[in-house]
Amino acid sequence: MSKIMAIDIGEKRIGVALSDGLHMFAHPFKTIAWKGIEALTGELNRIISDEDVTLLIIGIPYTMQGGHSQRTEQVLQLSEELKQRIDVPIKMADERLTTVMAEKALHRVGKKPSKHRQMIDQIAAVYILQNYLDMNKD
Repeated sequence: MSKIMAIDIGEKRIGVALSDGLHMFAHPFKTIAWKGIEALTGELNRIISDEDVTLLIIGIPYTMQGGHSQRTEQVLQLSEELKQRIDVPIKMADERLTTVMAEKALHRVGKKPSKHRQMIDQIAAVYILQNYLDMNKD
């Protein structure tokens, strides 16, 4: 069964989440260290192939007012580059507050966000994906 993948693009790391085969639930998958577009593309294409991914959701960091910041523009530019290098459709999703929500989730289970940055990236990707799944139920 095919899956949907979401990524949370940070300056140092990319959090990855995958859906289940029924596209109902998002699960943390991995964190990719940022080593440039070539390395990221290779890793994403490997996951797409290995996990039978048919759609990629990229979280876009809009400002709280819904506008664009310098980071928004950087992620949008990277997204355009990925569209040229990835063989599955790509959709954009609002990722406002996902990192804050991920940090709060870690606090609730007694973990310090500062010591679990990779986990935060994955959980943020889970929030992006779960929101997409919930909004696009058949």
